[in-house]
Amino acid sequence: MHVLFRCDATDGGGIGHLVRVVSVADAAVSAGHTVCVAGAIQSPLARQLAADAQLPVVPASRNLGELAAEHGASIVHVDDYTVGDDALEQVRASGALLSSMEDGSYGLRDAALVIDSTIGAELTEREHAPQGRMLRGIAYAPMRTEVLAARQKREEGLTPSPNPRALIVMGGTDATGAAATIAGLCADLPRNIELTVIAPKRHRESVLEAAGPGVQVLEPTPAFLDIASSMDFVVSASGTSAWELACIGVPTLLVAVVDNQKAGYGAALDAGIASGLGTIDDIRADPAQATTRLDSFVAAVVAGTISTREAMAKVDGRGAERIVGAWAAAFDERFAANAAGDAGAGAAPRVREATMEDCLPLLRWRNDPATRAVSRTTEAIGLDAHAPWLKRTLERDDRELFIAHVQGVPVGMVRFDADGATWEVSINLAPETRGRGFALNVLSEAEGLFFRRHPGSRVHAFVRADNAPSMRLFDRAGYEPCPDRNEPAFAAFVKSDPS
Repeated sequence: MHVLFRCDATDGGGIGHLVRVVSVADAAVSAGHTVCVAGAIQSPLARQLAADAQLPVVPASRNLGELAAEHGASIVHVDDYTVGDDALEQVRASGALLSSMEDGSYGLRDAALVIDSTIGAELTEREHAPQGRMLRGIAYAPMRTEVLAARQKREEGLTPSPNPRALIVMGGTDATGAAATIAGLCADLPRNIELTVIAPKRHRESVLEAAGPGVQVLEPTPAFLDIASSMDFVVSASGTSAWELACIGVPTLLVAVVDNQKAGYGAALDAGIASGLGTIDDIRADPAQATTRLDSFVAAVVAGTISTREAMAKVDGRGAERIVGAWAAAFDERFAANAAGDAGAGAAPRVREATMEDCLPLLRWRNDPATRAVSRTTEAIGLDAHAPWLKRTLERDDRELFIAHVQGVPVGMVRFDADGATWEVSINLAPETRGRGFALNVLSEAEGLFFRRHPGSRVHAFVRADNAPSMRLFDRAGYEPCPDRNEPAFAAFVKSDPS
C-alpha cells in the first residue's frame, strides 16, 4: 500500500515531526509499503533528512481526503499539530485510513488510529476517546534506523578519554538560541570538558562567545546520533531527540526549551530515562543554580553512577514497527468478516452503479502506485481532471461503471467500455483489500449486472504480460485466451455472455 505522511519542518517550527515521520516511513518501507510526505519541508536539515531517507516530498493541500486520492494513499499518517478535527471525515471520504500522532494535549483529533508516544501516556486517560484504536506510551516512540545503528555502536564500547566528552543539541533549528546558553554553563564548570555543540550557522558566533575557543561547533546534521553515541553525556532539548538518546543509551540532561516540551520533560524525569536541567527560561533566570546542577550531573557521569539500562529497556527502538503493524491490524478488523476466502464469511461483496460520491475512492484506487504500474496509463491524475471525467462517464451509454462494496465500504470498481461490437472490462480493487479474496466475487457480481443489461455481449480483458495475479483472475472467471487481440505488452482474453 501507499502511505502519505502529513507534516511540516520549518525553521520556526523545528524538525521533530519530520524526524518521527522518517522513522515510521523507514518501518513502512521495510514492511513493503511505498511512501511520500506532504508538507512544507523547508529547513536545510529537514530537506537533507527527507533526501537521505529517500522520502519524496509533495505539496500539501488542506483537504486530506483529496490529498490521499491524488497520491493513491491507503494510509494518511498525520504528525502535525495544526491539522484540524475534520481530518477523519476528509480521509474517510476517500476510503483511506487516518493515523494520527499526538503529544499529550497537542495535536488532538479523531482518527482510526491515534498514537501518543509520550512516556507514561498509557497510564493516563485521553479526555475524549477517539472512534478508532489508541496506541499509548513510549513503546510506540518511532526511532530511525540511524538510532538503532548508534545504539549498537555504543553497546560495542567507548574509546577512553582524559576529559568527559559532552554534546549540546537543542534541536535542528534551535529557535530559542538555547545552545549558546547551555554552552556558557559548560564553560563555567570547574572541570575540563571536551565540548561539541550542534547549532545552526546563525548561532555559531554566540556559541563561540559563550563557550570560548575550545568548543567544536557543528551545523545540524542527521549524523548527530552517531556523534552522540561516542559522547560521555549529552545535554539535549526535551523533544524527539530525548527519546532517541534514551534508546541509544547516552546519559542525558534535558532542557525544556518550548512550552510543548514541558510535559515530555517531566515524564522523562519521572520515568528515570534522563535527568533534568530545567526550562530554558529558568536557566536564564538563575544561571548559577543551573551551573551547580550541571556540575553535579557531570560528576555523576565521571563517577559512573548514572545507568542507562532502564532507559534502553523502555525505549527499545521498535515503536515505528508497532505503528506500521497497527495499520495492518486496522484493515484486518475492517474486513474481518470477509477473511475466510472468496465466498466470504457472511459479508460477500455487492455491486452497484457508481455515483459522483465515489469520486475520491475511484481516484485513490486509480492513482495507487501499484495500480499505475500495471495500467495502460501510468501517470497519476488530479482531482480537477478526474471529477469531470467521472461526471461524463456516468452520462455515457457506452460505458458501465460499477462499485463493489462490503457492508457499505467501497472495495473496488469494475468498468465495461464499448469497443465496437464487443466490450472491454477492467477491474481495480482498493489496495488495502488485495489478497483478501474479493477479486473473483467482485468480477462475477459485476459481470452478472452487466450481462443482464447487455445480453449476448462479448467482453475482452487486456492484461499486462507480467501481471500474473490478473492472469489467474480472468482464467478463474472463465475468460479464454484471445491471441489475435494481443497488444504489445498486453495479453487478451475473451468471455461471452454465459446465458
